[in-house]
Amino acid sequence: MTGQLKKIGILWGGGLGDLLMLRPLLTALHADKGAASCLFTTATHAAGLFEEFCSPTKAIVLPRDAGGLLPVLRQWRHCFDLLYVGPYQNLKTRILARLLQPKKILSGAHAQAHPFMLEQVLHDCRALGLTCEHAASDFKTFLPWPVEDLLYPCPGQQPFVVLHAGAKQRWETTRWPTDRWRRLTLRILEDTRYAVCLVGVASEKPVIEQITSGLPAHVQSRIHSCISWPVRDTARLINASSGVICHNSGILHLAAFLGKKTVCITGSSARYWRPPYPWVENATSGACGLACNRYTCPVPFYRAKCIKLLTVEAVWDAVQGHLAPGGLR
Repeated sequence: MTGQLKKIGILWGGGLGDLLMLRPLLTALHADKGAASCLFTTATHAAGLFEEFCSPTKAIVLPRDAGGLLPVLRQWRHCFDLLYVGPYQNLKTRILARLLQPKKILSGAHAQAHPFMLEQVLHDCRALGLTCEHAASDFKTFLPWPVEDLLYPCPGQQPFVVLHAGAKQRWETTRWPTDRWRRLTLRILEDTRYAVCLVGVASEKPVIEQITSGLPAHVQSRIHSCISWPVRDTARLINASSGVICHNSGILHLAAFLGKKTVCITGSSARYWRPPYPWVENATSGACGLACNRYTCPVPFYRAKCIKLLTVEAVWDAVQGHLAPGGLR
């Protein structure tokens, strides 16, 4: 690393997508034996990911209440030569950064780089003089474990696609209606040779059951539920699949890292969360160009038309054009 930046702090989210975007920086810092790094996050739902994705960077979960937060911040005040908050920090992150009082704060987007979060982080690595040992064109090398060992949940290694219909309940502008997921799933099963593997965490099991219940008996043997799998196994599943259909979520970014053909049901997701790579097709209704990245629609009479007006036929067309040529009957 150039200069005297020996102690690096990072303020970042703790979800799967957030940690994937940060992996190039963490990988480069870990390769620089003279640098010590800490990751601060207020995410409490993903503690199991920190050890996999951050080690040896120390992950510190900040309390959400002010009474518990301020003593932690005082403990780390003036500790860092550099505090990295990324290209698109919100007001809360900016306040926390100021309270930590590092020597320098690195923030802001690079106009000369693509706005996608991962491309911005890669640009920051270069700006810091950090060398990524992995090729940026092969993102899977940034993952903390190999994924080449095949994982086929289908008998006889039948070709399959991975579906992830889950999203946080608060995301009204990115969750495609469950009945449309069900109709799309049936279309895939009836019009292609693919089996379908539905992935999700335990809280998404009811959504998966709503999608699969009542589907015709003749397709049931080609439906597989993969609930609460470890991220490493989910990555192996995606790597062995013929493609992925999902919301803009951690599964999308995992598939993008693996270079897997993906149809993303995009909704209101900000442009900096939309992978620009040729193996990712961002399906959107085209009815709203705000890309507001808000939990609920900020324009009352729009009624989240960015996601609500995206039809099954439009997504099916994207699946046919992007995923299905090898699997059409």
